Amino acid sequence: MKKRLKCHPRFDLGNRRGLSRHIYVVDENGENVSSLDLMCSCLDSDVQNPEGSGACFLDWVGRVERGELESVGIDGNAWMAHVDRDKVWFEGLFNQGEGGEVTLNQFKFALNTYLRFLSDPAHKPIEVDFPPH
Repeated sequence: MKKRLKCHPRFDLGNRRGLSRHIYVVDENGENVSSLDLMCSCLDSDVQNPEGSGACFLDWVGRVERGELESVGIDGNAWMAHVDRDKVWFEGLFNQGEGGEVTLNQFKFALNTYLRFLSDPAHKPIEVDFPPH
């Protein structure tokens, strides 16, 4: 099943449900891929800009990739991202959930795409194929 990663400005969900996330993944029918919600929620909540929190996330991921660290827990405002060479999984610091395992490659792809979106002052929407592994 082909999946698409989307980044876009927030919009009102209506009916007092609040605002959308900046980042999410959909299937070929345009439906939200719920198994990737925790990853998207983590990035949306804990990465505010490319220079600060975004650079911090990239630095920790790079340390694991280079073998400087076996694994790391990257904690932010609302989430803990548990990163090792094979997988990344997520733990909500306020009972938002736990799990949502993705590969390190998928997480790095989503993070870099989201940072590209945040780097654009106009916040032009981005839609790209999400890697299967």
